[in-house]
Amino acid sequence: MFSNLWRSGRAIVPADGWFEWKKSGSRKQPYFIYRSDGSPLFMAAIGHAPFDTDHGQEGFVIVTASSNQGMIDIHDRRPLVFDTESALRWINEKTSPEDAADLAEKHALPESDFSWYPVSPKAGNPQKKGKNKLKNRKRRGG
Repeated sequence: MFSNLWRSGRAIVPADGWFEWKKSGSRKQPYFIYRSDGSPLFMAAIGHAPFDTDHGQEGFVIVTASSNQGMIDIHDRRPLVFDTESALRWINEKTSPEDAADLAEKHALPESDFSWYPVSPKAGNPQKKGKNKLKNRKRRGG
């Protein structure tokens, strides 16, 4: 299903971080996850190319990998995040599907490059509009 997208539909989604929800009894606690050094995230994605054409198949998915090294305590999956050089190789049209697989397997940033902290349960709730205040960063993990 994804083989054509892997070949010609690779993209990068830039971000400051992402949210994951950890089950705690009957409730879910959201966490904000970000690069410990404050650098931007370049998340691997695949979608229907070309991205600048309306062809009825717009959209993309973030490529994920298994979590480990502490992050597994929050969620069992995590986005594949690259540094700048690997992100540029990921989106290069000359990068073969095999080289893209190698990037995903060997060049995604490890969990030790990330930190996370709990945020308000209002995060991700469309009924709780307003500014999301990400203050009181208490480093955890990474």
